Amino acid sequence: MPDQSSEFPFRLRQEYLSPSEAAFYHVLLELVKGSFVICPKVALVDLFFVSRPNENVHQSTKLVRRNVDFLLLWKENLKPAMAIELDYLKQSDHRPIDHFLDGLFASAGFPLIHVTVQPPYDTKELAKRMRSALNKKQDTAPRQADFSPICPRCGITMVLRFDKDGPFNGQKYYGCLNFPTCQETVAVG
Repeated sequence: MPDQSSEFPFRLRQEYLSPSEAAFYHVLLELVKGSFVICPKVALVDLFFVSRPNENVHQSTKLVRRNVDFLLLWKENLKPAMAIELDYLKQSDHRPIDHFLDGLFASAGFPLIHVTVQPPYDTKELAKRMRSALNKKQDTAPRQADFSPICPRCGITMVLRFDKDGPFNGQKYYGCLNFPTCQETVAVG
């Protein structure tokens, strides 16, 4: 029987959250008082997807191996409500990833607030910032036309294709990524 330690060189981390993240989690738990589900360390690929994936292939790598520190979900429907990114005092200027995060969340019209790690936290100010972010009208939400439809048969994102021959030569349509196994199409527009 082969040695499993060489086959699986993985080990369980003893702490999922850093001490700063754990401390902030407990503050957040008191603030939301059961109105939200708190999800720590959420991968960006679990929150966002790349619209028109065949046209924006290079964009998907920007989401890989990146996360947001905390995501709040509405308790009643588990839909994303807002995100919180922790900033450390030694970061005098935001890292480049923070500029990317700010742009990503703004383009999606989804609230993201930055909180500087500084226990004890001013919970009244933090609650005010969270309420403001949730109440802020998100005028920059993407238009529905920016998204590829979901295949009605497979349930996966469809890609933009062009008819190359026949009576619809040159016309655009959405085709299933599972082509030729799945030949579902959806008209553009």
